[in-house]
Amino acid sequence: MTKAKKWKIAIILLLGLVATVLIAIGEGRFWKYQQNYIPDGTYQMVKYEAKSAYSNELINWTERGENNDSLYEDFIVVENMKSQFYYVFVGDGEPFVSPFEHDEKLPQTFDPHTGTLKQDLTPSEYGNKVHSNLQKFNKDGGQFRKWREISTSECVEDYKRMLKRKRTYEKRPKGFAINVYDTNGNISSRRVFERLSSSEAEDLHLDYEGAYKFVKESRFDWQTESDFLIWR
Repeated sequence: MTKAKKWKIAIILLLGLVATVLIAIGEGRFWKYQQNYIPDGTYQMVKYEAKSAYSNELINWTERGENNDSLYEDFIVVENMKSQFYYVFVGDGEPFVSPFEHDEKLPQTFDPHTGTLKQDLTPSEYGNKVHSNLQKFNKDGGQFRKWREISTSECVEDYKRMLKRKRTYEKRPKGFAINVYDTNGNISSRRVFERLSSSEAEDLHLDYEGAYKFVKESRFDWQTESDFLIWR
């Protein structure tokens, strides 16, 4: 075998090895994507766990709420791995929807390669959104101008702190779970969501918009600075 022929064989083997490695990497990424892919749909929260001020263990607040006739029936809408969170509180059988959170629309993205849930807005974009919504609810401006600026600033600082906290998700047979971590890297809360049928999702959205309309029309005078503690 000539020297030139040996070099040709070596190059062919090397190219074959590189191709094999690239295929393996591609298949690994594809498998990871499929493993963490969240199908489009509406997912309702069925369990909420979080730490209390007195314990480092996760407490099932959904179970406690059921015993006290107060529930969080939040839900998430997923489309093309983009998600939108909707907050709903039910007390004594009556749903409550915050008009501010209804209009807040904080887009998030599921990243299948890292298994994390990421916020899409920058602090500046979020601040503009908050200010715009506050202005819409208090169009007269005068007496609320300073209050709007303070509230916007506080909300942006909250948002910046939220961005520092890691959020991961786990795909499950009926939906997924979202874990939120504290600054020490420990899970501070977990929400479990299950996918609804199309008819269930339609009913849920109708109930949500109905509750929003009721709150906006009959409880508009409840607006105080403390309302914005819910902007997260």
